[in-house]
Amino acid sequence: MADEPTLPTLPPPLPVGDRKKRRRNLDSPPTQSSASSDPAFFSSDDDPALDNYHHNGRRKKRYVGTWFNQQPASSDSAMGEESLPSYPPPRRNRPPQPQKREFRRQLDSGVWMGTEGSLTDTDDSFDLEPAAAKFPVASPRTKVLVSAPPTFSPQELAAQRIARTCVERGTEQVDLSSLSLETVSPEVVKLISEISPIPTVTRDVAFEQRDPEIQLYLSQNLFRSFPTAILNLEHLTLLSLRANNLDQIPPAIGKLTNLEALNLGQNFIRVFPGEMLNLLHRGSKLRNLGFQPNRFWQPDTTIATADTIATTTARSDEYDNLTYPNRPTTKLESSWSGMTTKIHSRSAVQFMDGTHQTLSRFALPDIPGARGAPIELESLTSLAVPKEFAPKIRQSTTPTNKAFNPKGARSLFELALRAGITSPQVEEVRAWALHAEDAPRHFSPVVERAVKIHREGGVRCAVCGRDTLIPMAQWVEFRRIGRTTITVDADGKEVEKFTELGGAGEELPVPFLMVGCSWSCIPAKLEKEVDVKGTT
Repeated sequence: MADEPTLPTLPPPLPVGDRKKRRRNLDSPPTQSSASSDPAFFSSDDDPALDNYHHNGRRKKRYVGTWFNQQPASSDSAMGEESLPSYPPPRRNRPPQPQKREFRRQLDSGVWMGTEGSLTDTDDSFDLEPAAAKFPVASPRTKVLVSAPPTFSPQELAAQRIARTCVERGTEQVDLSSLSLETVSPEVVKLISEISPIPTVTRDVAFEQRDPEIQLYLSQNLFRSFPTAILNLEHLTLLSLRANNLDQIPPAIGKLTNLEALNLGQNFIRVFPGEMLNLLHRGSKLRNLGFQPNRFWQPDTTIATADTIATTTARSDEYDNLTYPNRPTTKLESSWSGMTTKIHSRSAVQFMDGTHQTLSRFALPDIPGARGAPIELESLTSLAVPKEFAPKIRQSTTPTNKAFNPKGARSLFELALRAGITSPQVEEVRAWALHAEDAPRHFSPVVERAVKIHREGGVRCAVCGRDTLIPMAQWVEFRRIGRTTITVDADGKEVEKFTELGGAGEELPVPFLMVGCSWSCIPAKLEKEVDVKGTT
């Protein structure tokens, strides 16, 4: 029994005289008794000891603040001012909280956006700006500027009308000849690209949809530059630009690999781009090519020797295999006939630096003559190079031993130039290069050339195929254009026959401008032969 726990002693009771008596307000109506068993409404959930009931004679006392630092919101309560509890000052001065916007729905967009001056209990880490009206309402005095629709010339409207008719009828032959056109707008090209041929429906034959074979005739117009918009026509099979004022062809013409017929005669073309050889190789689809008359550059045969002009098939194939080892070849499974070229002669190589300044003795002419400027030729067994580049040349007869480094790093000047011409501020760059007093002397011509190359679809190195804006080397190859027929005999061996257009010796060779992205991408140097029979 001694180990039994005992209750703690109670605290002494408070004296009766120290208790404060609550005084009743005599002006208030008598308290109405209620037999309800519902609990009383207290003035605060945090302090239920305050018996501040809510009935007719009294109002609920409101508190504000946190649970550890509450303060009465006002003194209009049933208790007197003397009964208001005193609280210590706040522990810290908090910055004023920003007002929040109440999210309301905008009828025109279906998005809940905030309104000015409204409060909300959302996170205060961000604030929303008032939403602007989707369609501004102009006052009667305000003048609304409406952009005028684009205006087209009568020639352009006629071309659009013809192209639209071809789209409606499914006609693949688009004849825009003799319309005095100076260019082909993107609107016309878009209409031509939408042409879909109407298939022939035959009984008991399955329906088959084929790709269009667009034939575009642009002869006898006023083109001074090649209409680059037509280069986007993927299914273009025939293109005629005969009898215009063209003086050059863009390198991007090599992208039209579906061409079967091309007519560029009766113009003022000086030289074809090297990329055009993509249409004149073994296995290509090009069957007909018209290129005369034009003002082509011609080889200077006054100092030519038998070794300078290589006309035999053996030397031509050897030169192509050594100079262009990365050029794709097509394997034929059956007989084939198409347009190809054979090397006739080659000019010297013009070496340039990063600012397009010529470093070699030889340079291509800028202004051709009436018939075409004569180009100095160089033997395929020799290669004139600048003195500072001479130690880097290696004579070889196999592609594996050739000094070939086409993937060198681009210069910082070319990278900056590429970023400038592809930016939206390209016109500002051109204006600064042309009129700025502190701009280098060579900068303006290089920028103009780079902008022109970019707008014409780019230029690729003839040896390695890499695109470039600043060619480091260029030369001209004179080639004979003819038709090659390949047949397969009974033993599976290919028999090739090359027939020059117009007959042997009647047609002059056609120049092709080849460019190299570096000093390593240059023509191959062939070894001299003891016997050069068959050369002329």
